[in-house]
Amino acid sequence: MPNPGQRDADGARIIVIRQPPNASSPEGRVHMAAQLQDDVRDIPDYQALVVFDMKGYSKVPSPYMQSTRDEFDNMLATAFVESGLGDEWQHCAYWNDRGDGCILAMPIRRMWRLVEPLPEILDGVLARYDRERFASMPEIRVRMSVHLGPVSESYRGDPINDACRLIDSDAARDAVAKAEQLGSYVALVISEAVFQAVVRARRTTRLTELDFLPTRAEVKDKYSEPAWVHVPRRSPSALSAPAESPAAQDTQPAQGAAVTPGGPPASTAPRTNTIDTVNNYFDAPQGPLTFTQDFRRTGR
Repeated sequence: MPNPGQRDADGARIIVIRQPPNASSPEGRVHMAAQLQDDVRDIPDYQALVVFDMKGYSKVPSPYMQSTRDEFDNMLATAFVESGLGDEWQHCAYWNDRGDGCILAMPIRRMWRLVEPLPEILDGVLARYDRERFASMPEIRVRMSVHLGPVSESYRGDPINDACRLIDSDAARDAVAKAEQLGSYVALVISEAVFQAVVRARRTTRLTELDFLPTRAEVKDKYSEPAWVHVPRRSPSALSAPAESPAAQDTQPAQGAAVTPGGPPASTAPRTNTIDTVNNYFDAPQGPLTFTQDFRRTGR
């Protein structure tokens, strides 16, 4: 083999191309191991991340915390199975207990089922629980976030953090409070990446872009990203409407009351007139009347 700096008879430099060592030789095995060694800059496989959180779980009396959590896990398992995600629940790539909820990771191939039909099915499961629960058992309402990203083998990094920040954001907390006001049990918040990959790509069969409320998920000094909110069986306009204050409710006309233009509601309740004698009823009252005759004043 010529030297790398050697020239031929015409004075041209001789270029030496070195072939990689044979993989079966000791030198070859060392070379292959060096080539296959992971680099921290390598991009891991993308996975779908879903986070669940029970609203108000910290207020559940201590004796009922474990039974409430067990009940919730059973309802999640039921909803996953009914949504066609039973295998993902049983053999999820990653599962972590958050105390008042959990985090799951799964391949992104069937991530669309986390957006539809899982939230609506879970809403129905929670509604059945609410109808059948004992008075001593607490109500359960759920925040749910879905995100995707490159997830390392340690399951640490931005995708996991962002999925948790989505569910802890003001947008998610406001959505579940509005869901409770509207009689629903689940509030879903999805990241922009999930919205693009699932909803805008039309991988859902019933839900469209019009079923989601655009918002911004924010956690003070930590997170601020566009997001999309959905509450099963409720329109985005219902979610964006301001909550009616108790004072405003008190000023609404009572059922059956007639509204007088420019004035307070006119009551249609029967009027009661007390008269001194049978012959003293000469006024002209309005509306239905009942009469009470008091004979004590006439001496009868």
